[in-house]
Amino acid sequence: METKSLYDIIHDSSENGTLPRDFSLPPVSDAKIPFADGARDGIAIYHMGAPEITDDIREGIKSAVTAASDEDFKCAGELFHALSEKISAIRAIDELQSFIIENRDSLNAKNLYDCSVHLMTESADRECVKFGMSMLELFNIEGNEKLMKAVELIGLSDEFTIFAVFIMSRWENGNERIFRLAQDVHGWGRIHAVERLEPETDEIHRWLLREGVNNDVLPAYSALTCWEKSGATELLRDSDLSDEDFTGIANLIDALLDEGPCEGISAVENNTEVITGFLKVAQNKNLSIDDYVIIRNIRVKFEDENSEIVAKCGEILSTENCRTCVKSAEKSGIVIPLAEELGIDFKDEVMRQLETDFGKNFYLCWELMGDEYRAKTIEIFRARLQFGRLLATPSDTPLTGGEFQIHNQLNAIVQSLKDYPLEGTDLIEFSLNCGPSQDRHLALNVLQNWVNLRRMPLETLLPEMFTKIRHKIRIEPDDDVREKMEKLLNGEIDE
Repeated sequence: METKSLYDIIHDSSENGTLPRDFSLPPVSDAKIPFADGARDGIAIYHMGAPEITDDIREGIKSAVTAASDEDFKCAGELFHALSEKISAIRAIDELQSFIIENRDSLNAKNLYDCSVHLMTESADRECVKFGMSMLELFNIEGNEKLMKAVELIGLSDEFTIFAVFIMSRWENGNERIFRLAQDVHGWGRIHAVERLEPETDEIHRWLLREGVNNDVLPAYSALTCWEKSGATELLRDSDLSDEDFTGIANLIDALLDEGPCEGISAVENNTEVITGFLKVAQNKNLSIDDYVIIRNIRVKFEDENSEIVAKCGEILSTENCRTCVKSAEKSGIVIPLAEELGIDFKDEVMRQLETDFGKNFYLCWELMGDEYRAKTIEIFRARLQFGRLLATPSDTPLTGGEFQIHNQLNAIVQSLKDYPLEGTDLIEFSLNCGPSQDRHLALNVLQNWVNLRRMPLETLLPEMFTKIRHKIRIEPDDDVREKMEKLLNGEIDE
C-alpha cells in the first residue's frame, strides 16, 4: 500500500483554508522522543546554539543536492532522509542553501526546482519535506499561483509553517499572506509567523497587540516581539486607551513577566516606567478577574526590585471590586494564589470543580492536599483514574498519543503525595507499573522523599514496595530510573 504524502494528509484534512485545531501529523514511527508539530524545530531555534557543521554533514548535503540536480529524485529523498538522521533541516538550511548558491553554475536549476516541489508535495518524511521547501525558497515562484497556494496550504501545519514563511517572505505581497497564515495557525507555527510578520498596516498592529501572543505553546515566546511590533509602549501614553487595547497590553505584560524561555520584561526599554504607566491606566479601568491576576503577577515579579510598583499593585488588589471579582470567579489555578492572599476561602469550590469536571480540573489536586481535603482528593483520583489504560510493560519511551492526559492525571496526584508518607501507596505502585519512564521517575522521587522525611530506609518503611522494586529493577530499561531504584534498594537517605 502506497504511503500517503504529508502534503496530501494536510490537503485532505483542511476545510475552507484551515486545519482543525486538534490536527497533528502522523507520529514519526521510530522517534524515541515524540514532539508536537513544530516543537522540535522551535526548541532548536529558541534553545540551541548554532549547529556544528561537520565534514560528514557537508558531504551529505552535497550528495543529496547532486542527486536532485541529476534528476534522481528517489535517491535524493533517500539521501536527505539519511542526512536528517545527522542534522535536522532547520539547522542545516543555511549550509544547504549556501552550497546550492556557491555551486549554481554546475547544478541543474530546473531539476533542483522540480525536486524541491516533488519533496514538498510527495514525501511522507517530515525532514524531506523541509529540505524540499528549503531548496524551493531559492526560487522565484511568483506567478505560479497553484504552487504558491500549495506553500500556504502546507504552512497550515505547525510542522512546516516556518519553512512556508521563509518562502512567502520573498513574495511581493508576502507579508499580507504571512499575516493570513499567522491567524490560521495556533501552535509553533503562529510563534514563527509572528516573529517574521511586519506591522505594515493598522490591522496587523491591532492583531499583534490583541492576538499575537495567543498561541497553544507559551505566550512568552512571542511577547517581546508583539510588544515591540504593536507599539504598545506608545499606546499606553494614550489617555483614551480602549478597553480592547488595554486588555491586549495586559496580556502582553503578563506574557513578558515569564522570562523562562526567552527575554521578556527585562528587555523592554524603561520597563519600570512602562509598568507604572500600565498600573496608572488600570486604576481608571473597570478591571476583570484576569486583570487582577495579572496585577498580582506584576507585584510578585517586582517584589524585590521596585517598592513603588509593589505598593501600587497592593492598592489595586486591596479594593472591594477586586475582592468581589475573586469571590465570584471560577477558582482556577491562576486565581487561587490571589484568593489565598486575600483570605478568601476557595477550597470547597475547588473540590466541587474537581468532582464535577475531573478531566479538566485534575491538576487542582495540588490545592487540596491539606489535612481536611487530602483523603477525599485521593479517593476521587482512585475512582476516576482509568487504571486499565495505565498499566503497561515498563519501557524507556516517554508519554505519547491519546494516553497522555490519563498519565498526566496519575502524575498530578502522585507528585502531590510527596510530603505525605504512606498515603496513596497504591497510586505510587501503579506509577511504578506504567510504561512511560516519566511515570516511574515521579513515583521513585516520591518514595525517596518519604524515605528522607521518615529518616528510614525503604526496606523498613515499606517492605512490600521494597520487594517489588527489587524485582522490577531486573527488567527496567531506563538507566536513570534504575539508578533511582538502586538508591532506594541501598537504603540511601538524603540529608
